[in-house]
Amino acid sequence: MINLPASSTADRIRAYIRKNRLKPGDKLPVHADLAAKLGIGPRRLREALSILEYQGFIETRNKAGTIVRRPSVERLGEPIAWHLDASGYKLEDLIRARAWIEGGAAAEAAERRIARDLLLILDALEQLEARASSGQSDLAEEKAFHLAVLHATRNPVIATFGQLVTLQFEYVDATPPPRRRRDLSNREHRQIYEAIERRDANAARSLMVAHVLTQLGRRKKR
Repeated sequence: MINLPASSTADRIRAYIRKNRLKPGDKLPVHADLAAKLGIGPRRLREALSILEYQGFIETRNKAGTIVRRPSVERLGEPIAWHLDASGYKLEDLIRARAWIEGGAAAEAAERRIARDLLLILDALEQLEARASSGQSDLAEEKAFHLAVLHATRNPVIATFGQLVTLQFEYVDATPPPRRRRDLSNREHRQIYEAIERRDANAARSLMVAHVLTQLGRRKKR
C-alpha cells in the first residue's frame, strides 16, 4: 500500500472520478474496492473521503454508499476567500475584478440572451424595486439580479466565475446601502436591463462596469 498524505489521496480520488467519467449522482465503489483500485490503505481512504465530503465533491449516505456530487459555488468560494485574505488583497482590486468580469458578462448577455433570461432579470429587478420602496433589505434580490445577468450569457463558465467573484463580497461587507443609494442603484439596474433587452452589448458593458465601480466611490467617502 502507498502511504500518501490525505490531500494527495483526495487528488487521486478526484482523478479516479474524472478518468471514469463519474457524474453527480453516480456511486463510487465500496471503500474496500476503491482502496484496492488506488493502492492505498483504508485509513488514508477515509481521511481523503472526509476532505472531499467537506469540499462538497462527494456525499456519504446510509445504505446508499458514497455518491459523487457537484460542489456548490458557495463551497468553492470559501478557499478563494481564504486565499485572498492570506494574500493581503485590496478591496479595490476585488471591486475592479468584479466590474470587468460582470461588464463582459453583461455584454455577452446582450448578445446571447433569450426571452426567458429577460424575464428572470426583470423579475429580480422588480423585486429589488419593491424592496427599496418598502425599506426592506434587498441583498438577496440584488444577488439574484446579478446572477440572472450572468446566466443570461448562456455560458456556464462565465456564470460560475462571475459568481465566485461576486460571492467574495458576502465575506467582506453585507451591509445594505441607504435608501437614496438603493434607489440610484436600481435606476442603474434598469438601464442595464434595458441595454440587454435591446441587445446593445457596448452599453450593457459600460453601464455594468460603472455600476460596480460606484462601490469604490462610496467606500472612499466613508
